[in-house]
Amino acid sequence: MALVLIVDDEQVVRQVLMRWLKQTDHEIHEADSADAALQFLERQPAAVVFSDIQMPGHDGMWLTMEIRKRYPSTAVVLATAVSTIPPRFSMQAGVLAYLIKPFDRQAVLDGLATALDWHQKAVATRPQVMPLDELQAWLDNLV
Repeated sequence: MALVLIVDDEQVVRQVLMRWLKQTDHEIHEADSADAALQFLERQPAAVVFSDIQMPGHDGMWLTMEIRKRYPSTAVVLATAVSTIPPRFSMQAGVLAYLIKPFDRQAVLDGLATALDWHQKAVATRPQVMPLDELQAWLDNLV
């Protein structure tokens, strides 16, 4: 079971995505802004973030860049009302799918599947970091 975060300033969009994604047996949460999303991610990093591109305050592209810096194995699916995605958006690392509004349930589920697959590969290939206490014990055994 993976954790999925939905970020959109429109409550009705969040509700529809919540209803569709809850049927996937994943843990689903929501945030109404990019700032609220980052606050949530600080407590509980997500496997996948669904985010609207255009939101008041920080937009979905800003959020995507922050996620790349802070949570490199989190996959991002972006939603937009524009059918043509400019290269500055479409070339973002970790953005696995674009949902064109109005999107349908199958497009959302396909985006989730693609994002989860990428997330699993990103976690599997991420360099492992030894916790500080284990590192100290290992160093103590060397001396």
